[in-house]
Amino acid sequence: MWRLFIVCGLLLVTVKVSAQITSTFNANAQGWTAPDANPSITYSAAGGNPGGYVAGNPFVIILGATTLYVPFYFVAPAAYLGNRSTYYNGTLRYDVQQSTTGAPNSYAEVIIANSLGVTLYYFPPISNQPPAAPTWATYSVVLNNTLGYWKTTNSSTGGAATEAQIQNTLLDLASLQIRGLYRDANTNNRLDNVTFYPPIVITTQPTSVSVCDGISTTFTTAAIGNAAITYQWQRETTPGVWTNVTNTGGYSGATTASLGINTTGNFGGGNYRCVVSGTAVVDVITNTATLTITALPAAPGTTGAARCGAGSVTLIATGAAAGQYRWYTVATGGTAIAGQTNATYITPSLAATTIYYVAINNGTCEGNRTAVTATINTIPGAPGTTGASACGTSSVTLTATGAAAGQYRWYTVATGGTAIAGQTNATYITPTLAATTIYYVAINNGTCEGNRTAVTATINIVPSAPGTTGAESCTPASLVLIASGGVAGQYRWYTVATGGTAIAGETNATYTTPMLAITTSYYVAINNGICESTRTQVLASIAPPVCTNEPPAINITAQVIQIGGTITIDLTQLISDPDNNLDLSTLSIVTMPQHAASAFIDGSFNLIINYSGVPYTGKDSVAIRVCDTFTCTTQQIQIDVVGEIKIYNALSPGNDGRNDFFKIEHIAALSTTRENKVFIYNRWGDIVWEGTNYDNDRVVFTGKSKHNTDLPTGTYFYRIKFEGGRKPESGYLELKR
Repeated sequence: MWRLFIVCGLLLVTVKVSAQITSTFNANAQGWTAPDANPSITYSAAGGNPGGYVAGNPFVIILGATTLYVPFYFVAPAAYLGNRSTYYNGTLRYDVQQSTTGAPNSYAEVIIANSLGVTLYYFPPISNQPPAAPTWATYSVVLNNTLGYWKTTNSSTGGAATEAQIQNTLLDLASLQIRGLYRDANTNNRLDNVTFYPPIVITTQPTSVSVCDGISTTFTTAAIGNAAITYQWQRETTPGVWTNVTNTGGYSGATTASLGINTTGNFGGGNYRCVVSGTAVVDVITNTATLTITALPAAPGTTGAARCGAGSVTLIATGAAAGQYRWYTVATGGTAIAGQTNATYITPSLAATTIYYVAINNGTCEGNRTAVTATINTIPGAPGTTGASACGTSSVTLTATGAAAGQYRWYTVATGGTAIAGQTNATYITPTLAATTIYYVAINNGTCEGNRTAVTATINIVPSAPGTTGAESCTPASLVLIASGGVAGQYRWYTVATGGTAIAGETNATYTTPMLAITTSYYVAINNGICESTRTQVLASIAPPVCTNEPPAINITAQVIQIGGTITIDLTQLISDPDNNLDLSTLSIVTMPQHAASAFIDGSFNLIINYSGVPYTGKDSVAIRVCDTFTCTTQQIQIDVVGEIKIYNALSPGNDGRNDFFKIEHIAALSTTRENKVFIYNRWGDIVWEGTNYDNDRVVFTGKSKHNTDLPTGTYFYRIKFEGGRKPESGYLELKR
């Protein structure tokens, strides 16, 4: 038992390889003997397989009618003896020939023994019977107990030797004998090419691996102990069934020390081993190693992004948790972009469309990459433009170049804002403009929009119509007509109210008519070199009734308008004429509002003033003129442009015209405040007065209670509610008597 322990220990901790021991008998018997042969061993230099060989004959004993042939063995020299423990699983191989052949006897094929007298006997299942000369037979004896051919007694039916018994015998091999007599006859038995092969020793066992689908991996083994080692890898196809692997599919190196497996498509998972073979030795099988293939995460979904012009974009991936994403700049290989492990990736600033790739890594495996595109679209160039101009309030046509119809976008602002609806062509007809206005136009190619180019719609100032002074004569005469409002050279005198051609050479403030026999109308305008005003009629009267005629009267009235609003004034209610010869068709605007508002007189003789888009509050005016049959009257109409109501917080009733009532200036003039309710509270919160649609006139707080009694001096509080949803106003009010 002690010896067995030592052997096992050596096997576990030491890989010791022994060389094969060979006797070819090409020169001599090389120390082999046959002590039981008759005569003892003989040597022949020729006739072997090839070369020389050794031989022996049995002793023949005749006992009456019985003849005995004494068996003999060829005995190995010392070179084969000693500690041969490393030859366990090795092979003893030799060539045998006999002079004649026949029915075999059943003696042990090989006998080994140690120095303690333990002897083991090798009996093959069928007794060997070598051929007759000149043919040779090769026999092999495996030095292990796998097949049970080694016996502990000299009988083919004896008990099988154990592994420990064989190993202990080899550990101290004292005798090695090879059978000499194979049949009961006086034959010459010959031996050649004895080789003691050590076993194949595996020095590297394959180890189990776990890889991700698509990764190539390798099982590796290594063996020594034989000059002609070969490898054959096997896979366990069903439990306990091993099938040789060939270099097909994902396999390579199936008959080498390293088996390569390409696992793409989940190929090759399972158990593997390698069968190691050599010359005249038992095959050795490696340990089983397992290949585990882990499925790859699914490729992520992606959403690309686009922008116009250079810059960064945000790419999006889906299908995994934060931290599991890996972003790449290449479709395969390369290194993931450092730090980018989330579902979004903000690219660096890009000047051209760039493809990125993203995969999901679950900590064990990384899936296939999905391409995702960061698109950098080209920005169109800015268009060329041509502005336009007009005299006075008008629309103009602006022009752009550089793109196709439908690609233009017209704006009212240089940046931001929204394109003017429906305006996508190269020309844009502006709305009616009262002042020079800058528009902007860009080119939009359906993907990107370029920079905007400014284009100006110029509204030139139309000179005011000139003032005029006619002339009269009771007899035919040449009269001097006078115009004012311009400078010398700017006047244009006409014989017609519209159209026609100015009287040649007449550009000064006075015009001397030809000799006239009847009253004649002339017309004069001011031309500033760009625009020409409306014409003013000037009358050269011959025998005029003007001496007895009273001119029309225009009632002076102040008008209130909210900022940005429009006011309509019925002029027929402001004009009167004592002689009842008024000519309303002569109604005209002499002087336009001074703060860019538009004004005109409609067909019903309403003066309409529009402050839309005019950011002005304060006093303004417009001058109108009307004529009767003989004379004209010009009058200024005052306009108060207000932006907000103004609440005064004190009153002192006394009928002195100063602070006699609670004044809420403009409350009745503004559309957002006209419908209202006003409440006056005392300091205890009681309503002492209230009124609906307060207007500073009919509905007005004059310091009297709702019972029409005088309220005492003191502090009161007001609250104003508006029907249109405007925010209420509140505050305090001082009443002093």
